[in-house]
Amino acid sequence: MYNTRQKQDTQKGGRKTPPPPDSETPDQESSAASTLDARIQAMMNALKNDIFSKMDTVAVGLHSEISSVRGELKASIEPLQRLVDSHETAVRDLEQAANDHSSRISELEATVSKLSAQVNRLDDKCEDLESRSRRNNIRVIGVPEGVEGPRPTDFIAVLLQDLLGLEGKPLLDRAHRSLRNEPAAGTQPRAFIVRVHFFHARNEILWRAGESSPLLYKDKRISVFPDFTSSVAKKRSAFSAVKRSLRSFPEVKYGLLYPATLKITMPDGTSRRFEDPSLASDFVKKNYQSNACK
Repeated sequence: MYNTRQKQDTQKGGRKTPPPPDSETPDQESSAASTLDARIQAMMNALKNDIFSKMDTVAVGLHSEISSVRGELKASIEPLQRLVDSHETAVRDLEQAANDHSSRISELEATVSKLSAQVNRLDDKCEDLESRSRRNNIRVIGVPEGVEGPRPTDFIAVLLQDLLGLEGKPLLDRAHRSLRNEPAAGTQPRAFIVRVHFFHARNEILWRAGESSPLLYKDKRISVFPDFTSSVAKKRSAFSAVKRSLRSFPEVKYGLLYPATLKITMPDGTSRRFEDPSLASDFVKKNYQSNACK
């Protein structure tokens, strides 16, 4: 292009026209490119250094903040750690105490079980001793208050002789009213506790009282019973309803054995014994009352 323009200019004026001022030679273009690369590289280096500098500043700030947060966390965690340690110690002590208490409770349970068995044996023995001390005793119920006078033992001996038709006065060791407050007028009088000297005489009195029932003294009904302990009397009274129902069947014999066992003898001679009143009642209802309804 430059040679063509030069030829045209030569042809027009015969003079050489200088090249335009903005035109560059290849060497100039290469130098400009190198300068541009250098400038770009310098800018990149400066930008890199600036980024690194900022990153270092940020890293230093983060490190400072992390150290600060770490200190705050450590300051906050230390009391919690001490609390956890104290709780761990307390839990360990509680576990040890619980184990010790469990061992002591096991020992106490064994001791209580042993003592309970011993108390039951002693209770049974006391019940047996009290019952033996009452073997010769009878209870006379229904005697009006005050009729015995100053010598109740002699009065009861004469009363039993007259009511039961005995050949002579029974030999009594003592006779006294039951140990409770004197009842009001018109209420049930206190029972007489009578100790018969001989056991066979006591049995004869009870047998005659059962055969001669009802017994009357001054138009008052008198009853004579064995003198049992309160627990035995309670067990025997639980069979009262069953005995009342059995009275309707004369062919069936029954009796209450000591301490509280109901013996029922059927017409064919077989017998059954019951220590539980409910079982005895079910047996009577099933075998006799149901047959009577038929």
